[in-house]
Amino acid sequence: MKEYYLLLFLFFLVACKHPYIYEINTRAWLYELSKKYDRQILKISDIPTEEYDNLRDNGVDIVWMMGIWKLGKYGLEFDRKNGDYSHLLPDFRPDDIIGSPFAITEYSCNHDIGTDSDLKELRRQLNSRGIKLMLDFIPNHSAFDANYVNIYPDMYINAPEGVKDTNRYNSIGIAYGSDIGHKPWKDVAQLNIWNNKTREHMVENFLAVLSYADAVRCDVAYLVLNDVFEETWKYELEYYNYTRPDTEFWTEAFKAGKELNPEAIFLAELYEGKYTEKLLELGFTYVYDKTLLDKLVMNAQDVKEYIKSKNNDFWKNTCHYVENHDEERIVFKTGSNYQKAKAAGTIAATVGGMIFMQHGQWEGKKNRLDVHLRRAAEEEDNAELVSYYKHLNNVIREPAFRGTNTYFIENMRGEKQDDFIAYIREDGDSHFLVVVNYSENKGCANVPIYNVKGYRYSLLHEAINDVEYVKALGEVKNGMRVCLDAWESQIFQYNY
Repeated sequence: MKEYYLLLFLFFLVACKHPYIYEINTRAWLYELSKKYDRQILKISDIPTEEYDNLRDNGVDIVWMMGIWKLGKYGLEFDRKNGDYSHLLPDFRPDDIIGSPFAITEYSCNHDIGTDSDLKELRRQLNSRGIKLMLDFIPNHSAFDANYVNIYPDMYINAPEGVKDTNRYNSIGIAYGSDIGHKPWKDVAQLNIWNNKTREHMVENFLAVLSYADAVRCDVAYLVLNDVFEETWKYELEYYNYTRPDTEFWTEAFKAGKELNPEAIFLAELYEGKYTEKLLELGFTYVYDKTLLDKLVMNAQDVKEYIKSKNNDFWKNTCHYVENHDEERIVFKTGSNYQKAKAAGTIAATVGGMIFMQHGQWEGKKNRLDVHLRRAAEEEDNAELVSYYKHLNNVIREPAFRGTNTYFIENMRGEKQDDFIAYIREDGDSHFLVVVNYSENKGCANVPIYNVKGYRYSLLHEAINDVEYVKALGEVKNGMRVCLDAWESQIFQYNY
């Protein structure tokens, strides 16, 4: 088995160093495909193989199939009773509710969409096209109707005797899943990761995920860090005399997981940047970089200062995105400014590390697809973004964008130097300059390329628009004149 994983890893390693991950809401995708092909596509085994070909042709290295695991009735009934989705779906119907994919009862394939054998075949279809499969693991909580809730309630956080708090515990005293400082998730039960029995059980679940997947996306990974868990549940832990474990949960999980699949990729969901280094030390391959998204919603100066403050060690271990299922879409966040959304997507895809895009991003979707629903509100694809992402996806296949070297350009000159964001990406013989006008006004700036080569002249290929330029070598080294429309991006290949 280990030999199989090693060979698989070497195959993927040839293709890229830092992967391009594409998130798909599985059940919503099946609903969408049914409409696209005008026939019922209800199971993952029904997915037309040309859809896998399309993912391969767009340069995707990892497909994150979100929402694969078995769910119970509790979460579905909770959503139907408490969820109001009319603001998301003007034509909302009760059967649009499918239940949260994070209220998991068991790490086996959801019978509504297929069998465990179907899941293995899905992985085989992807792997045969050079694509890895990523699946979810949720260490912090389970569904309320998971088997262990009633059999071993001590595996969960329980209310101290006599304490009644309907905002923190359910009717039998089991705590709702929670992130300190936020409202609890009342459709899930909070696991007690300081209980040895719980740890053993969740390590087993972690291994179950790895038996189906090449990569694992670990939901709210920071919540089970000992420091965070103690801060969140200190009162209950002290009342029931739980003591801090000698090791972190992730240390135990990765020790077992890497024995099963030594080359698996582990992605940590994280929204608190202060835990990035800790999670990487514990063994995560990549960690979410939510801060970059927050900066991209702002202005050029915010983005420039952030990029300039980070080094290559940071970029190569972080995952950059402008959308995921927990966020509003980038078109929505930018106030329907499709051009700014395009510029933000370009930076997230080219700055370094793991590239992350979401189902619908290529089409310029604005309406959010809520994880509890099988569909989003209807809207037309944005033709300009569809065309743009086809070009961008082709460009970011280049080794420079899968390598680890990012050089921020500080010494620009010209009237738009404050609004232009520029950096060099390179790996081996692959060299690119990315320039983005992150403002609402067109203009020009002089952008130097410190390591450009040539004899009196240098050849440059602008990859987005497929235009070749011959420039005087001195001009390029000292500051090539680049003129861009509002929110426009250009990506120049050089030394080729």
